[in-house]
Amino acid sequence: MSKAELTLKSLYGNLSRGQKSLADFLLANSQKVPSLSVQAIARAGKVSAATVSRLARKLGYRTLRELKLEMARESAPTPGYFYREIGAEDSEEELIDKVFLGNIKSLEDTLKMLEKAQLLAAVRRILQSRSVLFLGIGSSGFIAREAAMRFSMLGLPAYAFTDASEMYFRCSTSGQRDVVIGISHSGRTQLTVRALELAKANGALTIGISNYLRSPLQAASGYFFCTSFPESRVRVTSLSSRIAQLGLVDALYLLAARFRKGSADYERINARMESLLRVPEKS
Repeated sequence: MSKAELTLKSLYGNLSRGQKSLADFLLANSQKVPSLSVQAIARAGKVSAATVSRLARKLGYRTLRELKLEMARESAPTPGYFYREIGAEDSEEELIDKVFLGNIKSLEDTLKMLEKAQLLAAVRRILQSRSVLFLGIGSSGFIAREAAMRFSMLGLPAYAFTDASEMYFRCSTSGQRDVVIGISHSGRTQLTVRALELAKANGALTIGISNYLRSPLQAASGYFFCTSFPESRVRVTSLSSRIAQLGLVDALYLLAARFRKGSADYERINARMESLLRVPEKS
């Protein structure tokens, strides 16, 4: 699936009725769209030609031609790979396969959507900060704690907050030298969004990680990174998207380790932790 299609699916909930009709046609006919004229696309989508152009710009393309080129470049299906949504009729073996295939697809699609220059810029700002605060509720809270632990190993003052009172207090005392990272699958978790808005109002750099574009979390973020997980009738996406969230955290952490001076010393720290956590082998 092309980046254009992934972006369209992520934005779908925020589209007008006419744009949704057009989006349905584009997603169902991705391999045919690149060869169609704007008039043909408009007729098939039951919208005006102007709506087609507006949707292309909303997806981040200057013209419809750019959008069609992107869809043509990556619209062909990957050989040997097919992911379908989880259904009640699936056997246990099929369910296992779909969990793993879905996670693989989530990572592949997230990588396609990732703005690498933005990720590098965010890491450099993190390394210049006084403190890094990770915010998350529920399953996103586990990611926040994991992220804070990793960045702490680099000698950075990194903290995770999953409680509303702690989140609001720390964000209310944050400032221009702080970085606040909010994690939310839906991008609409009220506690996380409000805390991020508070930090942004105080001058802190805010970073959002979510599965949806044009979400309240993105609006509150100076940098925003979108994960991608295929929706299913069984609503496990908020749990499964943790794989993509962890992938983004791993990328931020490893880039920070590379850029940070003296990072070679952390090999010694890792070795020490290994000795503390693992039972020695018997001779």
